[in-house]
Amino acid sequence: MSALWVRLEGLGVRILGWFGLSATTARQLIRFFIVGGFAAIAYVAVMAVVVDGFGGRVLLGAFLAFVLATLVSFVGNALWSFGARLTPAKAAMFFAVNTVGLCLNMLIAWLLERAGVHYLLISLAVLVVVPMFNFAGHRLITFARPG
Repeated sequence: MSALWVRLEGLGVRILGWFGLSATTARQLIRFFIVGGFAAIAYVAVMAVVVDGFGGRVLLGAFLAFVLATLVSFVGNALWSFGARLTPAKAAMFFAVNTVGLCLNMLIAWLLERAGVHYLLISLAVLVVVPMFNFAGHRLITFARPG
């Protein structure tokens, strides 16, 4: 890692420490959200391709975007955020936690689509709510034990 990254991450860990987070949890949260940024880019790109590119429905776009973003998220978070191995058991648990997140994702997309909200704003709502739920689930369940 570059010296700049180490400094920035250290600053983030200190700031989150002011809110009572341990250094380990703060580092995991910072990395989780960086990986989430890459997953978010994948999510919005798939949503745009499905809805604007192919004229598909928002719910189909949300589902396909969720699946690809979840794959990006699993690999990045297992290896970098939580320092875990990519095992079938961890993948199964990751996808189980994210399946609950998928239900939340689909509920938000359905409700907001019914309210006439543009799909990009629906994506924004999903990308704010679901990751917070997922971090808690993965920290407490999926990656609670090393390995």
